[in-house]
Amino acid sequence: MGYHAPMFRPDLHSHTLLSDGALSPARLVERAAGRNVTHLAITDHDCMDALPEARRSAASLDLTIIPGTEISTRWENGKTVREIHIIGLLQDPEEPALQALLRHHQSLRRERVVELARQLEKQGIGGIEVLVDALTCPSPGRNHIADFLIRGGHASNKQDAFKRYLGRQGRLSTPAPWCDMATAIGRIQAAGGIAVLAHPDRYRLGKRQLRQLIDAFVEGGGSGLEVSYSNLNPDVLKHLARQAEERGLWASVGSDFHTPETTWMDLGKLRQLPGHCEPQAVWHHPAWQRFNAA
Repeated sequence: MGYHAPMFRPDLHSHTLLSDGALSPARLVERAAGRNVTHLAITDHDCMDALPEARRSAASLDLTIIPGTEISTRWENGKTVREIHIIGLLQDPEEPALQALLRHHQSLRRERVVELARQLEKQGIGGIEVLVDALTCPSPGRNHIADFLIRGGHASNKQDAFKRYLGRQGRLSTPAPWCDMATAIGRIQAAGGIAVLAHPDRYRLGKRQLRQLIDAFVEGGGSGLEVSYSNLNPDVLKHLARQAEERGLWASVGSDFHTPETTWMDLGKLRQLPGHCEPQAVWHHPAWQRFNAA
């Protein structure tokens, strides 16, 4: 199982500094082109503000910008509530209902950062008000808090920051009242887009729970599954490809790029879809065909 050939090398999951990425939209586009990516979706968390700059930067390059976003949602499975990410591809960025949801989630993100700052101050970690005041990106997240903790010597790296402070078992309470999956899926589809369940194996679910998640996603109207992404076990990739094929879901691919420092998640660094899954790839979806014809 090899990597995408340069003649068609899509990467449909990436982030800029407008959410929790390290690069500006222009620098992200430049890096993608340098790595022979031919179709790039910028999927900032609950945000599509990178699109105008990205399109301007790609105008002189052999690179197509695919409209995208990654919406945080809430999944209630019994007594457990989990944060699940839904990628939207090819939706109209100006659709009012979608924009209203994204702006609402951005406000929730800022409120969460302020609340986390308050909790840290109670634990004797000061100075975070400087970070809160400096947050100018439209869609801030826990990664900004993690960076602050690392700089202050309170955590050795992001994994440590999430384990000790920001994750499900961490010292801080970090839930946010996101919309449910069906709401996000409905807004994406009403804007003409494809709703894709992002990185399914990163939610730390058993096989039974993973099936339940995909079932809930499909019941909510979702039609796509992220099958190939960076640092993914080949056996898991094959399993996800089978899930997509059996359920009739469109298969998507994306590195989930955030920063050049994480070289194992660099732009375009993902395995190609298995042959039996290729006919269901999102680039065969009618929305993709309409986008190319526009």
